[in-house]
Amino acid sequence: MRRIEKRSEPPELCQWRAAGQAAPASEGVNFGYAALRQSRSRASLLLESLLTEQGGLCAYTGRRVGNDTAHVEHLTPQCYCERGQDVAYDNLVACWPEPNGPAGDFGAHAKGNWPSPAEAGMFVSPLSPGCEDRFVFNDRGEIRPANAADRAAATTIGRLKLDHKRLTAFRRSEIDAVLGKTRTLSLKQARRCLKGLESAEAALDAGAKIELTPYCFALKQVLSRYIEVKERILKR
Repeated sequence: MRRIEKRSEPPELCQWRAAGQAAPASEGVNFGYAALRQSRSRASLLLESLLTEQGGLCAYTGRRVGNDTAHVEHLTPQCYCERGQDVAYDNLVACWPEPNGPAGDFGAHAKGNWPSPAEAGMFVSPLSPGCEDRFVFNDRGEIRPANAADRAAATTIGRLKLDHKRLTAFRRSEIDAVLGKTRTLSLKQARRCLKGLESAEAALDAGAKIELTPYCFALKQVLSRYIEVKERILKR
């Protein structure tokens, strides 16, 4: 899971929500998520904005997603949202899979209506500071909590099924493509690759429109350890 730096929401969405909030309650104005989706252009604008700030990656899994392969996900599930919270920009992210498509085995569909307000402390949100450091990935693509005592990280892995065998295989495939199946990547190449991943993320967080490498958060960890091992060998 990569930390998402939220940007300012599109002015059109802000204006639409403000107009709904300002309307007299007697008018029965609905400015919730169902109303937002009634406008295809408004819904598309929202999804595109979320995809841009996430570098084209699913907020939970790190898979490559786009307009046709992602849906708008509520961090606080809609069934627990207070009035207006279901269209609050800081409660929305883009996730795999596409809306109305086949159910996914992991990620947003596995999360479902979790967490309830009582369980919110057990959910490691991709917006929370330091979320990336709470998970560790090995070069086989496997995930575990960075701290064995971190119950929230363990619960998040379990609830979102971030350790699902297919998702693990996807991460491993990306790692193998970078390191080589027989781990033949040179130290120089590894350093260059790590720097490239970090530079891309820094550019995105600074406001650039850029697509990140799928599972970059896992790749960075694996590359860092790979470099450390290579450097120790050189010093012998």
